[in-house]
Amino acid sequence: MPHWDRQASSYVAIGRRLSHLRHALELTQRQLADFLDISGPRWANYELGTSRIPVDVALGLVERWDLSLDWIYYGNGTAMPIQLLQKIAAAAEELESNSARLPEPKRR
Repeated sequence: MPHWDRQASSYVAIGRRLSHLRHALELTQRQLADFLDISGPRWANYELGTSRIPVDVALGLVERWDLSLDWIYYGNGTAMPIQLLQKIAAAAEELESNSARLPEPKRR
């Protein structure tokens, strides 16, 4: 039986995966929200990890982009198409390198 990783299934970790997915698909938050018939702010809350994506919305992602619920909720990509996983990994890497280049906030 697979080990359950609490950290991988935290709201923040799920939100990070959803953000990486959206960037890999080259969609805005609004575009992805429209595909799922939800509001933009609701999707933004999922990405930020302030609320957890419900199963019915996650199933919309599964049906449209051939994702797996295991990947969404636990980060387990074994049932995911390899090309999509590669695109998601590239998007994650790009996002992390871009955030590393942001200037430090000015301190008073």
